[in-house]
Amino acid sequence: MLLVWFAVRSPDNDDDLKKETITLNNSNGEAIEVKVEIADEEDERTEGLMHRESLCEDCGMLFVYEESEHRSFWMKNTHIPLSIAFISENGTIMEIQQMEPETTESHVSEDPCRYALEVNQGFFQENHIKAGDTVSIPERFQDG
Repeated sequence: MLLVWFAVRSPDNDDDLKKETITLNNSNGEAIEVKVEIADEEDERTEGLMHRESLCEDCGMLFVYEESEHRSFWMKNTHIPLSIAFISENGTIMEIQQMEPETTESHVSEDPCRYALEVNQGFFQENHIKAGDTVSIPERFQDG
């Protein structure tokens, strides 16, 4: 039975995750599209981007929670360097942190957040995205 679960949740089997395109709006007035996989179930959020060998340049994972709370992430079994944006309920980026692969350091949001967005490390900087900028959260994920 356990083997079946591993087959279903294997690193190469991300086809079962919902996919969306979201828009990040920076203070320069630019709109940057990101193709995201949606992690809105507990098992999807727990797995995150673990065991992936790469992530396309304009791709990421949007973590969706029922309520705003302090969130904590780590990089155990995650092979690629990532940046994470902690996002408020209204779609405002509250902070961005850099995360190194294969570490167990906790990356905790300073404030409660409802969403988190993981992308390749450096993506936010390259696209002039910083705290205070906004993310278009798909409407179907805005209700608790």
